[in-house]
Amino acid sequence: MIKELWQNFPRLIEEKINALLDEAEPNPVKAFQLYKTCQQENLWTESFEKFSDHLDHFFAMPKQDRRKSELDRVLERPMHSSIFASFHLNFRTASVSNHSVLSLANWAHNLMRVGYKTESAVISMDVLTKTLHYITHPPFFEKAENIEFEDFCAAWKKTVFGLFGKQYDAELNKIVSELRWLQTQIQSEEKALQKSGFVPTIYLTQTEIDWTEAVLQAVSENIEIPKYPLSKGPQKQRLIDLVRTISLYKIVQTTKLPEFMEHRDKIRATIIDRCEKLLQECAR
Repeated sequence: MIKELWQNFPRLIEEKINALLDEAEPNPVKAFQLYKTCQQENLWTESFEKFSDHLDHFFAMPKQDRRKSELDRVLERPMHSSIFASFHLNFRTASVSNHSVLSLANWAHNLMRVGYKTESAVISMDVLTKTLHYITHPPFFEKAENIEFEDFCAAWKKTVFGLFGKQYDAELNKIVSELRWLQTQIQSEEKALQKSGFVPTIYLTQTEIDWTEAVLQAVSENIEIPKYPLSKGPQKQRLIDLVRTISLYKIVQTTKLPEFMEHRDKIRATIIDRCEKLLQECAR
């Protein structure tokens, strides 16, 4: 498990950094800018405090549920799609949870410590937290979204140099070199899959694969379906849809209402089909 996570570290760190935006909210400047825009467009005439309450509710929703209709419902008239586009956040306009940044730094620290087998100062919680803070509070000349593995490496090197100068250059370069090699392996595997005619439509971690396989087996054998293993729930849309279908299936499993019972086999077939397609179409 640790070995597989380490081998996929470059891809995972990209996903996890960009996912920080999915649970972020507008920073005070962005929130006020959105308020003034809605005022100028005659969409809102009440107080900033009330507008902020609606913003909080909107950004507390899962990202896939944040539709224009949700905002139109609380505004005084529907907004133009170009105005809705301004509700998109990047790291320069978002307020990212410190707790989430610390959790990600802890994940990266532990995986590097065990996967690379080092206790070097360059992978300390302090270094990795400062690295992620730099990425999530980017200076004007840095990227503010769509962060890639090389962006993480660049921020990491700047952080280490700022804290220690060139003292740990050799250690840091060795770790980065191995991670870059792992990145090339990931890219090579993807190219090989494309040449073979298989193009993955979703990337699944080993935890997600194990759970999907367990769900498929449970539904096929009519035994208890395991819960999703991570407390915050799935973050990928196809897994979110699968969890919702499972919830519906659990209702019809126990109900005696005829209108629900007749759908039981259809829902069961849907779960099996979604699990099989996820396992067939995922990149591992």
